[in-house]
Amino acid sequence: MNRLRTYHGAGIIFWTHTEKGEVSILLGKRSMNPQNRRWSFPGGGWDEQDGYTPGGMISYQRTAMRESIEEMGMKVSDPSALRLIWSLTLPFFRYKVYSYHLEGMVNPPYISEFSEYRWCTLDSLPKPLVAFVPSQIRALKRKT
Repeated sequence: MNRLRTYHGAGIIFWTHTEKGEVSILLGKRSMNPQNRRWSFPGGGWDEQDGYTPGGMISYQRTAMRESIEEMGMKVSDPSALRLIWSLTLPFFRYKVYSYHLEGMVNPPYISEFSEYRWCTLDSLPKPLVAFVPSQIRALKRKT
């Protein structure tokens, strides 16, 4: 008998301030399905290598950090600086998004998960966006 398993996933919004003081976020244009040709942040599902926290909980932070390396080549140098800004809990689906402030606009190396990258102010977002990205951006806006 197959049992339904809960999907656990996480992602990161990398952000900084422009010279004018505006919040700017790093987006990538997905090059694979699902969500091909839609703009998004790095993120994905929990993996065995992400491990569990001491209380036996899924490590969403480690998942987000691993996904940011795999999808954008962006490493989180200070995990304590990750801030939980958005979460979604549904039957059999749990997803958390963290923000991570950078001192400046870093251009990630090319990795095949995204066909291009773009730093965008919150008023100049490209379209189309992945479904939950607008609500994640609104959450970031409230917390910055």
